[in-house]
Amino acid sequence: MILDSRNQSVALDRSVQVAVVGAGPAGLALASALAPVTPVLVIESGGFGVEDRLQALHAGECVGMDYPLIETRARAFGGSSGLWAGYCALFDPHDFAARHWVPGSGWPFGMDEIQPYYRKTAELLNLDEPDFDAHDIAARAGIDLPIDNASVVPTAWRFGTPTLRISEHQRRHFELSRDVTTLIHANVVDIRLNPERDAVTELVVRTLDGREGHIRADIFVLACGGIETARILLNADSQLAHGLGNSSDMVGRHFMEHPHLPVPGLAPADTDRFKHWLERGTCPNGRQFLLCLGLSPEVQAQAQILNARAHVYRTPQMREDETPRVGLFLEQAPNRDSRLTLSERKDALGLRRIRLDWRLTELDWKTYEQTAHIVAREFQRTGAGRLRVSTEPLVRDESRVLYSNHHLGTTRMSDNPDDGVVDRNCLTHDCSNLYIVGGSVFPTVSWANPTFTVIALTLRLADHLRHKLSPEARSARVA
Repeated sequence: MILDSRNQSVALDRSVQVAVVGAGPAGLALASALAPVTPVLVIESGGFGVEDRLQALHAGECVGMDYPLIETRARAFGGSSGLWAGYCALFDPHDFAARHWVPGSGWPFGMDEIQPYYRKTAELLNLDEPDFDAHDIAARAGIDLPIDNASVVPTAWRFGTPTLRISEHQRRHFELSRDVTTLIHANVVDIRLNPERDAVTELVVRTLDGREGHIRADIFVLACGGIETARILLNADSQLAHGLGNSSDMVGRHFMEHPHLPVPGLAPADTDRFKHWLERGTCPNGRQFLLCLGLSPEVQAQAQILNARAHVYRTPQMREDETPRVGLFLEQAPNRDSRLTLSERKDALGLRRIRLDWRLTELDWKTYEQTAHIVAREFQRTGAGRLRVSTEPLVRDESRVLYSNHHLGTTRMSDNPDDGVVDRNCLTHDCSNLYIVGGSVFPTVSWANPTFTVIALTLRLADHLRHKLSPEARSARVA
């Protein structure tokens, strides 16, 4: 069922086995996966649509590169699925590995840990199956791949049919659910700990009109996105001066995005050959796709750069008959100094607002320059593109960097508590019953849009929690 916390008849003091904060794709996927085992309470700040008073809670300040803190997020049932353009892509296997030229790289596990969840993830995102092989897709669609060799390889985005919009497509399901209760318009304003300060006892929730309640649970999960999750933890300072989960000063650090930059002067020689790079193609089985191009893992290692993808595009301001451009979506390197902290300004709930210091490193710029050079060379060598004399040189201009609405890395995963906020099972190092799920736990972020990997990681966490909640596990704990 879905209950509005502003309604005086709705109790805000509740006890439940599992409480999930955030009714976005990750939070609701986790709640649905756990519902057959135990009732779940989901706590959501928003309602059934974007509301200006709630969006204003996202406001903050930028002290590094400029970044839109409000319009890149949605406080509403369904979360980011209301903003999402539907791009699905896979991490490459080497994205999980430690790369000696990438400081802070290496997940606690490899792709093999989450690959078993890809099929279910594809079903949840309306993809049917997790087939992202560009060669297979091109063969099904009956098209050629203009560039394809050992150094520069084609890859693909895929799109669910229809694109998942939780508020539109799943609201009725959660309204009728007996096992998942969702409180909307309920904002977490504090997290309270036991006397030993090693476990969460309750969440304090408050509505904008002043109603307050206390949520007690055995297991708590934060699934609020890479900015708000860190903000909640940093604001939970009533018992710990530096916030919750922050004993190693890692909460809010390593803020990463997928920066986008153009390749100046590069254009396809034949727009028709790049039709399905510019606009979505459809296979005979109805699967939609969009092609792009990346450097092989071997080339990345040889050049000692990060992962990236080149795509062909027209801006909304360009005419349909204008020659399209080539741009790069870049993996951003982990960087302790690219971070979220709190300002002294407070929002309508009394919580301190975000201060974002988004920074790029030398490795990020090197990746842009080297990838642009190699991609341009291959376009010219194969005759697929041409490089005109450009009035826009390849310069390190932060004002030209575009964002992708991806907020990643701020509660990163690590086996060593000194290097992160959560362990390999998404459990915070500091609290025995507080989990975090979402892109904020990514140690590195690949080139790929994060949603597919976020959902796969969520299903993996659901399996872990189902085991903990099983009758056998409960009996063992009692014994």
